[in-house]
Amino acid sequence: MDAQMAAPVRREGPRLRLPPAVRSQQILDAALTVFTEHGYAAARMDDIALRSGLSKGGLYAHFASKDEVFEALLSRVLVPPELGEPPAAELGAGVLVDWLLDALDAGFGRPELRAVLRLLVAEAERVPAMVTRWRGVVIEPFLAAVSALLARHLGDQRPDAATPLLAREPWLALSPAVHALLMQLVLPEQLLYPPERVRQAHRELLLMLMLMAHD
Repeated sequence: MDAQMAAPVRREGPRLRLPPAVRSQQILDAALTVFTEHGYAAARMDDIALRSGLSKGGLYAHFASKDEVFEALLSRVLVPPELGEPPAAELGAGVLVDWLLDALDAGFGRPELRAVLRLLVAEAERVPAMVTRWRGVVIEPFLAAVSALLARHLGDQRPDAATPLLAREPWLALSPAVHALLMQLVLPEQLLYPPERVRQAHRELLLMLMLMAHD
């Protein structure tokens, strides 16, 4: 199980007063554990409060409902990988590809991301607005950023130049990493391809497509 399951917190002695932002993150950590153990539908605010070491009233001081906790958890975890400042084009395609793959590894490799994605897949019909928001706030802006990045590195400056395939359809540049993430959600660890094999194949594919864009 991806989320680390902490033992329920016993309320012994005075409770430490934490800043609201810190306490909220602690609650979300506890909620991820509870949702992973019980599923979203069966989880109760009582369970989250107990795991957080709070009274039920203390929990409601931060979140008004289980839906609100779930939405806050999605907002915290389902964020695009940090791209930062890309390498200069003159450094070559290999440097760009390695930089992009490093960003994807860091973003997709988080255990809590896999746990939350499992919840999102299971609860997609129950929370369609959250799924739509995730696509609009996370997926589409990230694809647009990757598209702009690849267009700068691959695009011809002539007005009549066709937009390279990878810049036109940036999801193709991410597909091997997304496939690997999906396999992590549905397969036991012993059936997964080694991460280094996946990365090397992804790297070779991107370099081949980038080379074709210049032909």
